[in-house]
Amino acid sequence: MKKMTILSAVLLSSTSFVFGANNLIEAFEEGKFENRIRYQNFHTDWEDNTATGKNGEDGFGMAIGGSVIYKTAPLHGISFGAGAYTTQNLFNATDIADGKTATTSKDLFNRDGTMPYGEGYTTFAQLYMGYDFSKTKTKVGRFLMTNPWVTPNDTKMIPIAIEGGQIISGELKNTTIQFDYMNNIKERGMRDFHDMATTGDTSDKIKTAYLTKESPSVYVLDIKNHSIDSVELKASGMYWEDLVAQAMFEANWAFELGDDAIVGIGGRYLKQFDKGAGDIIKPKTNNYDSDNSIDSSLVMARATLNYGKAKLLVSGSKTSENADIIAPWRGFPTDGYTRSMTQTDWNAGTKAYKVGLDYDLESLNDGLSSVLSYSSYDRDERKKPYQSMTNRAFQNGDTTQWNLDLTQKLSDKFEGIELKARFMNQHNEKTTLSTKETSNQEMRLEANYRF
Repeated sequence: MKKMTILSAVLLSSTSFVFGANNLIEAFEEGKFENRIRYQNFHTDWEDNTATGKNGEDGFGMAIGGSVIYKTAPLHGISFGAGAYTTQNLFNATDIADGKTATTSKDLFNRDGTMPYGEGYTTFAQLYMGYDFSKTKTKVGRFLMTNPWVTPNDTKMIPIAIEGGQIISGELKNTTIQFDYMNNIKERGMRDFHDMATTGDTSDKIKTAYLTKESPSVYVLDIKNHSIDSVELKASGMYWEDLVAQAMFEANWAFELGDDAIVGIGGRYLKQFDKGAGDIIKPKTNNYDSDNSIDSSLVMARATLNYGKAKLLVSGSKTSENADIIAPWRGFPTDGYTRSMTQTDWNAGTKAYKVGLDYDLESLNDGLSSVLSYSSYDRDERKKPYQSMTNRAFQNGDTTQWNLDLTQKLSDKFEGIELKARFMNQHNEKTTLSTKETSNQEMRLEANYRF
């Protein structure tokens, strides 16, 4: 428990400084609440419900819950924050049987241990102390963290949270430097925090290796620079001790085309270095790779066009044939490029393409917007992934997918209410290694009230 001892020491030493300050009561009185009521309804329609496919009825899950988040006003730059979240089985409408073939809707409920499908839970996902000075912000404790390797991924009832520390500094001109330390993680569908190797997207071999011992902490450094007009440059690094290191570089450039259009050009490159994970996974032996190293790389590019109420995206990505990219914490390597709902497109030898159109539908109704996309994933059928590629429980060959998202933000008397509907049609090819039919259509309905 050495890692938590260090974290606790930082908290305790800082706390003694806070309670020596004046006007502490006023800092709490001037604090702010962020409240949210949330409803979600997921339905997965499997094309094959027989033994050659899902072997059960379609998946379903419906939940209601919300969150209460409070942050004190700063006192000498120091503040405290806390957040409680809950998700419950609305009217007990979701049965245990609904979870037999459920995949994405499992995250709506408690997945800790052997809890039955549809069981609600409550968790204190945030409890942190912050200290801000000059152009630097720091946090330590439990909080929502965003960097290229981990995100809250707030598409289910309760987001992902991290136990660790964070420093974000803008002291250098046109530059933002972020350093993150990740000690434990609470996934969606998890009430408690666990070590960094316990997630649903962690390779089973790595999970097994750390069943009887605590996995190492994770360190992330992210640097962004805007010194060049209309250009953003990024350089990032991740180190998971004894397992893997990754370096990421990205550049984005935007320029005007005529009087009404803006063109964006972007590219990202990720390099992966084996620091011990290859000896655990043994990808040549277990996954049909060329050797037992996980050294690999991933490259992607995109072009966007903003014109009036529309934004067009065209993108592509390719993962080296050497190894899968290790990405256990929902910081999707291809996010913003080729990644789509439920998809993992960074397995060895995968080529991916995506076309998307965001369109503002204000002319039809105030606050209405849409996103339509088509994605294609060309996978190397000879290889077996380290982690599942889609819907977590299944492997498959090539995939094509259509997505339509509709969002309605209400106003006036209904200010703070947001309605969402997401529709997906996904076709998964079978292979000699993956013989089940897993193609499906999915609908996700959501309502939020923030106040």
